[in-house]
Amino acid sequence: MRDETRGWIMPEADMLSMLSLIDEKIYSQEIETRHRDALIRLREILENDLNDLRLAGPTGEQQDNRSEAA
Repeated sequence: MRDETRGWIMPEADMLSMLSLIDEKIYSQEIETRHRDALIRLREILENDLNDLRLAGPTGEQQDNRSEAA
């Protein structure tokens, strides 16, 4: 998998909320398999971003580095 950084990142509270909504949809009986697969991939991306945010710490060191690179 590519080790690229995205130009955006959601606030942690929004990610947690989005992850809850995604989980509800994934476990719904009314969703098609292809949509479930896309939501599972989106959940994985958000979880990775959330882990990256938490590893960066409260100073937002990772986000600062992105700003300097631009």
